[in-house]
Amino acid sequence: MSEILLRPAIPDDAAAIARAFTPARRAMPGVPDIHTAEDDLAFITRSMLPDNTVTVAELGGTLAGVAAYADGWLTHLYVHPDHHRRGIGAALLAHVMAYCPQGLSLWVFQSNAPARAFYESHGFRCVGLTDGQSNEEKCPDARYSWP
Repeated sequence: MSEILLRPAIPDDAAAIARAFTPARRAMPGVPDIHTAEDDLAFITRSMLPDNTVTVAELGGTLAGVAAYADGWLTHLYVHPDHHRRGIGAALLAHVMAYCPQGLSLWVFQSNAPARAFYESHGFRCVGLTDGQSNEEKCPDARYSWP
């Protein structure tokens, strides 16, 4: 098995990030697919990269996952579905947690049971639930915090 390489994202990574981000979002259980791949690339270029500290994970030379964080919030953590269960998400999360020892918060859709179990297995706890009316997907979500 190839070693996971974590490194800071650069603007030239935007298209490769989108190639992981878009399928990962589409694979989330119970969440409507409301953005095109082009929308996702524009979001990554105009918002994710400039507004967050972004780390990418490469596996065998392929960008397989991404984590973004800012101001104590894990804003994004996505792994391409072809690379699930290989330790990429855990490596990205451990990296972000090491850089945010004061703690982290995040939002996850309530229907995304695998992600919720993942965060709980890494010490996050659910501290609140919403009806989802304030997110663009209009899907109920859960707020998690660590420690």
